[in-house]
Amino acid sequence: MDRRKFYVSIESGEISEAKAGNNDDFVIYGNPDEIISLRECFDELKGAEDATAFRATLPFKEYHRDEENDAYDYYMMKGYKMLYNLGDHETKQHIESMSFFDQFDRIEDE
Repeated sequence: MDRRKFYVSIESGEISEAKAGNNDDFVIYGNPDEIISLRECFDELKGAEDATAFRATLPFKEYHRDEENDAYDYYMMKGYKMLYNLGDHETKQHIESMSFFDQFDRIEDE
């Protein structure tokens, strides 16, 4: 399948073929299946983010025993790994500079 260029903002969860505003945090190239997988990952990340917000209202639950935060961390890492795998040279360089880059081996590729 042909790979097309996309602009991605992980903060907003936007994946777009059109560069608009500040949606170009990362530039990637993907086919439809890869972009659908990335969208699904971003959707899971949003769900995990919502769960952590609710969990934050429970003062008795410790962070290191917190499935909601674990899920959020997992989908954040998975999203960055997917961006790295699909990214252009600048995207790869940027992600390589992040402190968690060396932990990507803990996230399975799809």
